[in-house]
Amino acid sequence: MNRERYKTSIAFIDLLFNITIGLAMLFIIAFLLINPIAKKGDIVVNAEFIITLSWPKDSKDDIDLYVMDPAGNIVYFRDKDNGLMHLDRDDLGDKNDQVSTDAGIISFELNEEHLTIRGIVPGEYIVNAHWYSKATYSFKNSEGDTYKPNDEIPVTIKVEKLNPYAIVYVDTKVFSKAGEEQTFLRFYVNAEGNVTKKNVLAKPLVMPGTN
Repeated sequence: MNRERYKTSIAFIDLLFNITIGLAMLFIIAFLLINPIAKKGDIVVNAEFIITLSWPKDSKDDIDLYVMDPAGNIVYFRDKDNGLMHLDRDDLGDKNDQVSTDAGIISFELNEEHLTIRGIVPGEYIVNAHWYSKATYSFKNSEGDTYKPNDEIPVTIKVEKLNPYAIVYVDTKVFSKAGEEQTFLRFYVNAEGNVTKKNVLAKPLVMPGTN
């Protein structure tokens, strides 16, 4: 009688153990499905190319990004969505780098503009930068440092291909006067989204009345 009871207890313990193992495995599988392992630095962006314009963060000057696609669509600060291109923000130097909150003024000291190309239109893309306006006054900031107007300003443009990831272009050019426009890159994309040719032949994109 005791032997039969012992066998029953062992079987019951085995059953509980198997159930516990099964529940643990189900929990692990569910956790992995809910929280997939992310690679460090991976950012999912629904775009084919990202073009970034940047200039010194302490500059109060306004630099603008212009991009023309193969269909002749131009994206810039007054037309942020055109064709399959989108400009996320018109950075005005320091003019729109502060937000007033209940906790005080929050500053974001970074001069950058980002443009995304969301799909593949085969042909030539032209990437320009334009020195829209110059801060012409001197003053002392809260740290007591004196800000003086820039006689020239370095501007950097970076073009990144996302699928698969590759840096197509990155370079810095020096602008010497307000109103100046420079062509940084002209690149050709085929139907598969691959960059086939590049050059830097100048082509103005700033239209009269937009500067």
